[in-house]
Amino acid sequence: MNGQRTCYLRRFAKILVFLLILIGLLQGASWLVRPRDTVAQARTRSEESLRVFEEPEQSLDVLFFGHSGLYSAISPMELYKEYGFTSYDCSQPLQLPWESARWLKALLKVQSPEVVVFEVDHLFYDGKTTVAKNSAQNMFYDLFPVFRNHANWKSWFGGGQKRARSVTKGYYYSTKVKPYKGNKKPEKTDRVYKIGKKHMRALEEVYSMCEKRGIRLMLLEVPSVVVWDYSRYNAVRAYAEKRGLDFVDLNQRLDELDFDWKTDTRDKGDHLNYSGARKVSGYVGKYLRDRYSLADRREDPAYGFWKEDLAGYEKKLEGEKK
Repeated sequence: MNGQRTCYLRRFAKILVFLLILIGLLQGASWLVRPRDTVAQARTRSEESLRVFEEPEQSLDVLFFGHSGLYSAISPMELYKEYGFTSYDCSQPLQLPWESARWLKALLKVQSPEVVVFEVDHLFYDGKTTVAKNSAQNMFYDLFPVFRNHANWKSWFGGGQKRARSVTKGYYYSTKVKPYKGNKKPEKTDRVYKIGKKHMRALEEVYSMCEKRGIRLMLLEVPSVVVWDYSRYNAVRAYAEKRGLDFVDLNQRLDELDFDWKTDTRDKGDHLNYSGARKVSGYVGKYLRDRYSLADRREDPAYGFWKEDLAGYEKKLEGEKK
């Protein structure tokens, strides 16, 4: 009996040693492929969005933060083409407010934006929707970043060159049309949705960072017919009034946008397509330019690379249409 127990203990010890060695190797590999631009804070699920760190330092006028609804609705290149200021979509699928706060903190080391736009829909993710699901995934990736950042090994053997700038600036282009055919409109109510404490702390952190640096913070809700309602609007409006912030809910301005749920959404009212994004970008761009007096960079030689990127953006869109 003792001999059998000893055999089990030896086998368990071998397995334990193997696991410890494996964990050590994974941690070492994770160190080798760590992001070069202090972007661990972003917990990326979107390679395109993280390319904001390839932008020249102190070159972005506006930073947008939010989830997939944002990067489907705002095209920074359309903003530049029409109004001349520079911006970037710092957004990922299922992005959470604390991720936006950490990402902003990292970006403020290399950028000094005039305006930060915080898309408020991601304030309302909770345990019943996405947080629990993604927390486990993010915990795994935090422990072993090698599985997320495996492509970064190239920087150790390729001379460390930076990647090319993103020509979409984080925007997700889609011409797919799946109309919303219902008649749902937010019904007015006095009820106020209770924003979760963790999410509110993240928003307060974003507000504090902006306040300390003299950055204007704007709250935005892009068109969404799936989850947005008037109780959420009331919650954000109350916070905006408390902090003296601008809050624009585009669900209440659809007529001004000439927005059409039959043509401007790619998935029955949750995310916008290119048609919807052009309308939203046009409206938000004008609002930002007029409200915050943003500079027009189109004829500024120091921003000539944006003209190059615009040409690449239009070429990419043309290629996608074929």
